[in-house]
Amino acid sequence: MTAISHRIVRAATLAGLLCSVAPAALAQTVATARPQAASGISQEQALALTARLDALEAQNAALQDQVSDLKAQVGAGEQALRQDAAALPKVSLANGRPQVSSPDGAFKFALRSVVQFDAANYSISPTRADNDLGSGTNFRRARFGFDGTAFKDWNYALWAEFGGSGGEAAGLNQAYLEYAGFKPFGSDVDFRIRGGAWATPTGLEDATSNTEGLFLERAGVAELVRGLAGGDGRTGLGVFASGQHWYGSAVYTGKVVGVPTTAEFDQQSGYILRAALNPLHGQDYDVHLGGSIQGIISAADTTAGPVRTRAIRLRERPEVRVDGNRLVDTGNINAGGETSYGLEAGASFKNFYAAGEWFKIDVNRSPTFNPSFSGWYAQGAYTLTGERHVWSPANGGFRGIKPDHPFSRGANGGLGAWEIAARYSVLDLNDRDGVAGAATPAGGIRGGEQKITTVGLNWYPNSVLRFLLDYQWAQVDRLNAAGADIGEDVNVVSFRSQVAF
Repeated sequence: MTAISHRIVRAATLAGLLCSVAPAALAQTVATARPQAASGISQEQALALTARLDALEAQNAALQDQVSDLKAQVGAGEQALRQDAAALPKVSLANGRPQVSSPDGAFKFALRSVVQFDAANYSISPTRADNDLGSGTNFRRARFGFDGTAFKDWNYALWAEFGGSGGEAAGLNQAYLEYAGFKPFGSDVDFRIRGGAWATPTGLEDATSNTEGLFLERAGVAELVRGLAGGDGRTGLGVFASGQHWYGSAVYTGKVVGVPTTAEFDQQSGYILRAALNPLHGQDYDVHLGGSIQGIISAADTTAGPVRTRAIRLRERPEVRVDGNRLVDTGNINAGGETSYGLEAGASFKNFYAAGEWFKIDVNRSPTFNPSFSGWYAQGAYTLTGERHVWSPANGGFRGIKPDHPFSRGANGGLGAWEIAARYSVLDLNDRDGVAGAATPAGGIRGGEQKITTVGLNWYPNSVLRFLLDYQWAQVDRLNAAGADIGEDVNVVSFRSQVAF
């Protein structure tokens, strides 16, 4: 480009000189020649003047041709540069996420990370030696990985988890390969076939990303059901389909990737079926209805040899993961499998949001009677700064909010987004538990009943950072095998700081 620019400047200078000097010289020559001719100029002199004029005109035409050639070369060079620039990969930092993509979008690669640091203080009554919960801090999630697209129709992801969740070990979060080029229901339906390890949404609460939930943790029953046939790092093979206002998924699942807490000689197999609708929707509102059926087809075998030992255990923490203790726990139930049924509903209107779910869990413990457990929750939020929770067909649920005016101390800076939220949840893991003061009836289960009231204040400075402050009052009613009351009340103040992109 330097050589071309130099030639253009030189040609433009010569052309300018010609345009300004040549006409004047020509006029002067002609004016001078004519009087001489009239006063007796010779024919040789006239011919010489004519030859000089012809030479000047030829030089001017040659210079004009050179300028035209140079302009064409510059134009071709600029076009080549534009084509070369268009062929280069596109680099972006949308919402803080580094991403590289090909010009046609057929290839994409993005780095992803989630870091959640929690702190909690537990207050328990009555105080007993067997019900101590440890106040402190915990990296709830510390994930790093990448996801992307290859040849337009192939999607992939690989995420590692370096955080903990109250005693659970770190490991692989997800690793899958997905094909999205098959369109059996038309081009307007997103249809995907996926295999590997990931977390399939098992309900409405699970359909909202853990980086966008209203509280530090999902409701107890939603988290428990999520871990039966789904959950982070669960292997599987499934299909997903979604339109503008609906979602459906069917997944065959296996074990969770990683080292199990007990040896497994025959891995678990299960399934997840879920459907969600957005029947009413508009610029300021969305309504959600959905349901799910999921279960364990065959529980893991934990005994070597021909004799098989299969058991299912239902237990859950008090919706905080700084301490790993569970306050409700059925213990191991000798069972071949289980089936969970879920109903879900939610709605958002402007800056108000409400949702709830109900689950029923039937454990297959034949030939004896099959125990049944249940739970539900209802929650709501009000965004003080006006942002709205919008329904998304990607997972068949509501998305979190993003601040319309990110926080900044500048003259035109905003406050970010502020939100208040409340939830009431119930998880009942008792079945034929009998009465206080008496031993557990034959076949009865005293897992306990947990009721939690939560209020929260959330601040979103921008699309990458988030801070949550929760207060929880947990009431646990539970009898031990002898019929003694081992229930407790727990008050928890918890705080989370989050970076996610």
